[in-house]
Amino acid sequence: MFRNYLLVSLRSIWRNKVFSLINIMGLVVGVTAALVVYLLVHYENSFDKFQKDGDRMYRVVSHIYYSGDSVKNSGVAVPVAAAMRENIPAVNTASLFFVNDVTGRITIGGKDFKNKSDIIYADKSYFDLINYQWLYGTPQTSLQEPFTVVLTESRVQTYFPGLTPMQAIGKDIIYDDTIHATVTGVVADLKGNTDFNFKEFIALSTAYTGSLKNIFISDSWNNTNAATQLLIKLKSTADVDHVTKQLAALSHQHSEGEEAPILKLQPLADIHFNSDYGGFNRIASRSQLFSFGMVAVALLVLAAINFINLTTAQAARRARETGIRKSMGSTTRQLMTQFLSETFLLTLAAGLLSLLIAPGFLLAFRSFLPEDLSSAALYTAPVLFFLCGLCAGVSLLAGIYPALVLSQFQPVAVLKTQVNAVGGKVWLRKTLTISQFVVAQVFIIATIIVSKQIHYSINRDLGFRKDAILVANTPFYDVQGTRRQALQEKIAAIPEVAMVSRGNREPIINGTITTTFNYNDGKKDIARNMEMRYGDSNYIQLYGLQLLTGRNLRTSDTISEWVLNEKAVEAFGFKHPQDIIGVTINEHPVVGVVKNFNAGSMRSVIPPLAISSWADRQHRNMHILLRDPGEGGIVWKHAIAKIEKAWKEVYPREEFNYKFLDKSIEALYKSEQRTATLLNWCAGLAFFISALGLLGLVIFTTNQRTREIGIRKVLGATAWQMITLLTSDFMKLVGVAFVLAIPLSWWAMQHWLSSYAYRTPVSWWVFGIGGGVMALLALATMSIKIIRAAWSNPVNALKSE
Repeated sequence: MFRNYLLVSLRSIWRNKVFSLINIMGLVVGVTAALVVYLLVHYENSFDKFQKDGDRMYRVVSHIYYSGDSVKNSGVAVPVAAAMRENIPAVNTASLFFVNDVTGRITIGGKDFKNKSDIIYADKSYFDLINYQWLYGTPQTSLQEPFTVVLTESRVQTYFPGLTPMQAIGKDIIYDDTIHATVTGVVADLKGNTDFNFKEFIALSTAYTGSLKNIFISDSWNNTNAATQLLIKLKSTADVDHVTKQLAALSHQHSEGEEAPILKLQPLADIHFNSDYGGFNRIASRSQLFSFGMVAVALLVLAAINFINLTTAQAARRARETGIRKSMGSTTRQLMTQFLSETFLLTLAAGLLSLLIAPGFLLAFRSFLPEDLSSAALYTAPVLFFLCGLCAGVSLLAGIYPALVLSQFQPVAVLKTQVNAVGGKVWLRKTLTISQFVVAQVFIIATIIVSKQIHYSINRDLGFRKDAILVANTPFYDVQGTRRQALQEKIAAIPEVAMVSRGNREPIINGTITTTFNYNDGKKDIARNMEMRYGDSNYIQLYGLQLLTGRNLRTSDTISEWVLNEKAVEAFGFKHPQDIIGVTINEHPVVGVVKNFNAGSMRSVIPPLAISSWADRQHRNMHILLRDPGEGGIVWKHAIAKIEKAWKEVYPREEFNYKFLDKSIEALYKSEQRTATLLNWCAGLAFFISALGLLGLVIFTTNQRTREIGIRKVLGATAWQMITLLTSDFMKLVGVAFVLAIPLSWWAMQHWLSSYAYRTPVSWWVFGIGGGVMALLALATMSIKIIRAAWSNPVNALKSE
């Protein structure tokens, strides 16, 4: 029986080669998309699953509140770890570690290496939580003394090529010429996907010495630093809610009269996905995974619609076959099995082809995927099992209705040639075709709106100068800043440079730098969370910030005065900018007010902001304004070469790295640019599948109307009249799809745009362009067959009849 089903299915597929090819092509796109999405979801959910007792491990994170404002921080205050060990019995292990984000250069045997942000200060408790295999040394002894370091096996090969772990013991590593550490242990790299990709572990006690103490160590419960991480493991009998309440009590007890930060427990499994706090490496997005899943489902449904439409449209061709089979004793169940077998063969062929082209999909979507996700993962057992289940599911989804239609024909009716010329319901096929084009139309309109928002975000007046400015980070170890001062003077002397300023960050950044400001207006205390920028007396002028009242900052080694923006003036209850001049806030006077400017992306509102000068701690970046090159004038690359030369004279061992401000601003919208790219792909693939279905229906319709076309042409119809006749019915479907897509796309994009504080309007012409693009593409698809049919010789058509 199975052999019979197989042979008949193969013959039927071969007999209808064009329609079978169209169905397979649509299914290949849908199945491949589903396969890639499953691979991505499986990969993202595999992180740190190998960690022993991972379900009892948590990271302690902070919610910091300032008079209604709040900031989420992945770090904690340094004293929290000791307090948890002493006061919360449910804590089995608590590991405090510092992420070393300040080291720029590592020196070994006279050779320099760059910090790859995978160095931490840790002690043995870290290794009690994260399951490393020790190749040499022990966690109890290797990090007991300051200025010792443990390396992973891969880092040993980077620093000491050809040496064994044992031979690396005793080697010296110098961090930024200031910290000399000795290798005392080597561990194997973690096997499996993990967020804990640290490669060097410096003894935690090292951070309590020298200048590092000023960076990482603070006894204050109100000093929260994202570099200060706390990982804990609870006892198996612990109640998480109770531990959370104990944490809140500890924080309140040590808040020193201020509004206490709220400490929370973040599960280990949440670290990889929660962007509110950030991870140690890349953060995956559950919402993006969901979006990918919805796209894959949409493409699969579109491919299934093609199959249903084309199969039921050809039902009349197979009606006589069904009648003969029934008259010879075949049951409805056997016929359904036969037709479902054909569907399964087509889907299986699509599944096998998808395995071949999926690596191409991975390459095309590389910007959306993790760097270490390889195409080799496609051929693992979980993925192959998923593919088999997917083929079976799609076969049922796409094949059940056509099988029902084909198997229900009555033998007497079909053998008397009384079968309706079309199988199934015409209205159902039209509805399914419309739904295909609705999906494609929504994707096209969404692509236009997202691109419009990106253009608006990048080109909007941000309130400061953004062109011709480059920013370079100077080394951290230049604590006194004497070299920075010398570098600033050298760069300022370059003819192609208009101005140089030393400060911390640019006016607009990805993230926040905040400080609490307190002010008493005579009636009540006002506390506000203020965004901070630091710079010398050139900072405001270089960035073209508009000074509304008061004066500019004076360069100072320590904070001595403030320049606020308009939002800050309002936050402290002043109606006019000039009213706040001379007012003392946080022990320093306000000397000026600048016009509001965007301190973050278009997603966030302009915050209250203060600018001050603090050369001893914050002036570590060079902000360089280049002169306008003019026509045939100064070339910026020559200016950059001169700046690099000056850099090498001051920092001969440091690499000169810089970034242009306008490029940094564009990078703020990397997520939107990726969304636009994804929507372009989605629109293209959705239309491709829809166009395949449309082409199939056009081919079927023109073949069915061959005699009609011939008679009309004999009676005098022109080719243009025939083209209009044949396209009008299908274009009506495209028009209905456009009408239905307008409210759907408007609702979806309004929801997407609602996450932006400053957004582009959804203009009427967006829908007009989207509808026009869809109409042109649909006409181009239909023209492949319709023009040929309209220009055909009517004699041949009537002779064939």
